[in-house]
Amino acid sequence: MHIKKITIQGFKSYKDETTTDPLSPHHNVVVGRNGSGKSNFFAAVRFVLSDAYTNLGREERQALLHEGAGPSTMSAFVEVVFDNSDGRFPTGKDETVVRRTIGLKKDDYSLDRKSSTKAEINSLLESAGFSRSNPYYIVPQGRITSLTHAKDTERLALLKEVAGTRVYESRRESSLKIIEETERTRGKISEDLALIEERLGELDGEKEELDKYRMLDRERRSLEYAIYSLEQEDVVEQLEEIDIKREQLVVTVNTRQEATSELEQQAANLEPEIRGAKQALEVLGIDREQLSNEAEEHARTRAQIESAIQSLEQDRTLGREGITELRRTVDNLSKDIRKRESELARTTAEFDKALTAETALREKFEVADQQRKSLQQKQSRSGRFESKKARDVWLTNEIRRVEQSAQQQREQIGETEREQEELQSRLAAVIQSAEEAKARADESIEQISEMQARETQLKEEKDIKTSQRKELWRKEARLSAANSDLREELKRTERALGGTIDRATGEGLQALPEIQERLGLTGIYGPLFELFEVDETYRTCVEAIAGASLFHIVVDTDETATQVLGELKKRKLGRLTFIPLNRVRASSTTYPEASDAIPMIERLRFDQRFQRAFQQVFGKTIICPSLDVGSGYARSMGLTAVTLEGDKADRRGELMGGFASRKGSRLEAAKALMQARMRAQTADIQAKETLAALAALDQEITSLHSELQLLSARSTQVGNERGATVQEQQRLSKEEADARRFCEGAEKSLVALRSQQRSTELELQTLQTELRAPFARAMSVSERNQLERLVPEVDAQTRELGKLSLARVELEGRRDVLQSELRLGLRMQLEDARRQLEQALAENPDTRIGTRSRELARVAKLEEDVAAQLADVHGEMEEKTREIAELERQLGEVNSSLESEARRVQKDVEQLEKCLAQRSLYLQKKSEYTRNIQDLGVLPEEAFRNFNRTQLPRLAKKLHKTNEKLKKFGHVNKKAFEQFSVFARQRESIQQRKQELDQSAASIEELIEVLDQRKDEAIERTFKQVSKYFSQVFERLVPAGKGALVMLRRMDGLDEDNDDAMDDADAAAVENYVGVSIRVSFNSKSDEGLRMRQLSGGQKSLVALALIFAIQRCDPAPFYLFDEIDANLDAVYRTAVADMVYDLSRASQFVTTTFRPEMLVHADKFYGVIFENKVSRMSAISQEAAVEFIEEAQPA
Repeated sequence: MHIKKITIQGFKSYKDETTTDPLSPHHNVVVGRNGSGKSNFFAAVRFVLSDAYTNLGREERQALLHEGAGPSTMSAFVEVVFDNSDGRFPTGKDETVVRRTIGLKKDDYSLDRKSSTKAEINSLLESAGFSRSNPYYIVPQGRITSLTHAKDTERLALLKEVAGTRVYESRRESSLKIIEETERTRGKISEDLALIEERLGELDGEKEELDKYRMLDRERRSLEYAIYSLEQEDVVEQLEEIDIKREQLVVTVNTRQEATSELEQQAANLEPEIRGAKQALEVLGIDREQLSNEAEEHARTRAQIESAIQSLEQDRTLGREGITELRRTVDNLSKDIRKRESELARTTAEFDKALTAETALREKFEVADQQRKSLQQKQSRSGRFESKKARDVWLTNEIRRVEQSAQQQREQIGETEREQEELQSRLAAVIQSAEEAKARADESIEQISEMQARETQLKEEKDIKTSQRKELWRKEARLSAANSDLREELKRTERALGGTIDRATGEGLQALPEIQERLGLTGIYGPLFELFEVDETYRTCVEAIAGASLFHIVVDTDETATQVLGELKKRKLGRLTFIPLNRVRASSTTYPEASDAIPMIERLRFDQRFQRAFQQVFGKTIICPSLDVGSGYARSMGLTAVTLEGDKADRRGELMGGFASRKGSRLEAAKALMQARMRAQTADIQAKETLAALAALDQEITSLHSELQLLSARSTQVGNERGATVQEQQRLSKEEADARRFCEGAEKSLVALRSQQRSTELELQTLQTELRAPFARAMSVSERNQLERLVPEVDAQTRELGKLSLARVELEGRRDVLQSELRLGLRMQLEDARRQLEQALAENPDTRIGTRSRELARVAKLEEDVAAQLADVHGEMEEKTREIAELERQLGEVNSSLESEARRVQKDVEQLEKCLAQRSLYLQKKSEYTRNIQDLGVLPEEAFRNFNRTQLPRLAKKLHKTNEKLKKFGHVNKKAFEQFSVFARQRESIQQRKQELDQSAASIEELIEVLDQRKDEAIERTFKQVSKYFSQVFERLVPAGKGALVMLRRMDGLDEDNDDAMDDADAAAVENYVGVSIRVSFNSKSDEGLRMRQLSGGQKSLVALALIFAIQRCDPAPFYLFDEIDANLDAVYRTAVADMVYDLSRASQFVTTTFRPEMLVHADKFYGVIFENKVSRMSAISQEAAVEFIEEAQPA
């Protein structure tokens, strides 16, 4: 094993991380200038592997960190990597890495990159051969010099350290301290023994007087026992008499209490009946007031309806005449319209016939007239043209003109036809819109009728719902009054329960439901009294046992309890005690198997979920017929016994309950509170249900009212729409007339245009025919004959056409008049008349009178029902008044009887309390006599003689005489016997302790002798080894000389060069060895030799090195670090030392620093240290570079 490489960062002058090249397992030499950091390199290795840097302060830590320019160094580390191929480190790895990091506050160690401790590192190093008793495997600068000036005693201390005697010396010092402590204890024990012996002598003389005193004291105690016994018997007799009297009074009080309870129960039963009757009377009064108001309202409504019917009757007479006149008008207008329509149809047929004849004649006329015009034009231009060409040119131009005119006419005809189509489409649309408007008008009439019927139905439903709501209002008023009384009753029961508990608990109980609801806690089961039921017979005893536990809150877990407690504390809402079921560990209880001992828990009825809570409170309680029986069970079985009257007995004694009034009963108050809460909750539920029904009914009435409003609005809207539809019909009728007129105009225009077109086409045909004909200056004969024939024909047709046109115009005018009369006159009048008739029929008084009559009948029925209800209410009120008077009379009688019985009970209770006070007084006397007898202690046999009451004066006189005699022994130590026994036992114990200390001191002295012997053997053994190796090493270094170590013993005295150490030697008087001297000879093997002070400096250094090598041979290490060990040696000795280092490096690793060339001769690897900018750096160099550096560093 050897060091493989070393990494340094931040340590002293090594600021940057510096890692050496792999070190040689043999001899490594480090060279560098003074102050370059060689010693810091060795210090870094010591920092990791030795105890040189332990228990460092802040300043010492700061000194180890690099100080220089730049940022300050806050931590440093040194890491040593060992080659562990031979397995000396028990890590199982080929390499072992040890690292130490230092900061300003603490150190950190790591082993193989894992966190470790200093103790683990030291243990690992010792396992590999790094002995802590041998500090010389690392030799820093100055160690050689200090060893050359060492005294003989210091060399002996070094030898002891190598021999490992520190353990023996530590144990010897501990043993000496124990011996000193033992000696002090033994001296104190001797003093205590002397004092005890002296005191025992004094007590031996006091025992005679004490015997006389004891005889008189025994007589005194016997007399006192006799007197106390007689007086105690008298007290017991008095107690028996008092108990008999008390039992009689208890029976009397119980009897009267039962009578009082019955009277109280009667009064308690009567009071709710009276309150209920008064409440019912009050509710009946509210009902009467409401029914009276309803009766008045119904009367007013009936009067209004009757008045409305009278008005409608008057309107009906007038309305019938108007309807008859409107119907007559409608009939007349209908007849006129039918007559006009018939005449219009006849006129239209005649018009169409005349138009057809006119059109046919006009077509013939146009052809003949055009032929005539063409012939006349041809005749008129027959002399205009000189040639055919001129004629043709003119005809061509004329044909072109006529064709253009024909084209324009065709376009006008097409445009007119399109206009006609648009007008006909418009007319069709207007007709369709008119038909749709008429359908809408008819539909609106039906809708109005349906809405009127629906309105009547909704009003009837609304009236029914309103009546139901009034009934619910009365019910809600009754429930509200009942709830008010129940809340008052609940407050009274809460106050009654609050009077039995403290204020903080009452506040907590009141706040608990609100906290539970707000926090949403499901694990709160309620107070204990709400979770069980018990018969009336056992109520008093159960309450006596439970006490305040009745109001403890049962919860599922302690977390729930903690939440509630936090809320109570936060909001200052009182205090509560909780029973968390998860924390209760109620143990099973063994009850006596007897008929006179009933387990209380068996008489309770509760949910088995709460078994542990009830077991904790009632599990160790039995119900017994009397206190005597209960006391026996309480003492024998460790239970609590209770009687039905509430008297308790436990193993500590009796607790008399006395008289227990039902008025102060917590369970009674709790029961009343629970009943009141149940009634209040039931009433609340009924009130909520009534309010919910009211809300639903209000919603239904609101819905009906809204529907009526919507229906009215819809009816108004439909009426408005119908009016708008009628107006739209009138508008559309006018638009239809206009459209028909425009269509007829378009038709006439189209006929005229087509006539013009035919004329133009004939003219064009004539011109084209003429263009094709040969040129002639005059018409032909046929053309002249045709012209002559056409002129009269055209004239005749003109006259005929005029007649036909006149007839057609007359028919057309008549037709237009008839259409106007029908469209704008008669039909509009008919529509107005029909609308007025429909409105009159819609407003028919008969219908309204029927509706009003039905309303009147319904109101009359309601009025009759209300009257019947009022009569019932009056009867019930009279009956309730008589009932209240009777109940109050009974309550008065019960209260009077109750007062009389209460006075008698009070007298009996006072006598019972007086009896109990006497009994308590006699019990105190009995207890006092019993205590006095117990204070007498163990009595002699003569004390138990029989005496009677007549002997009491004589016994008292005799006791007085005995007390007078005892006064003479007032100075006697009454505890002499006890003190003598105590001191004797102390003497025996101290003597035994002294023997143990003597044995312990002898054992420790024997141990010290053994330790001294073993230490001397270790020193001698180590000295022989070191002395042997020293002689060998010295002869190796100085072949011509010899050297030896000399052990100095006390009998030999100290060497003369160690006189100043005599004091130290005297201080260690037990030491056999006082020093180690050295004698050496450098030039002879037979001389006695020289002492250290006789040698030169170089010789001293050589001797010190020989001693170091000798110590290292005794305790070899895997590697050695030598820092300039050859600095003070001559060249010859430096060579010898270098040779020895070379020989030793074959088996162990050496790392040395030097300024001499001899050490470089046999070295295996070389390293140079450079110091620049206050930072040290190390790197591997060659042997030549190392030699060159050494030569340069030698002085000139």
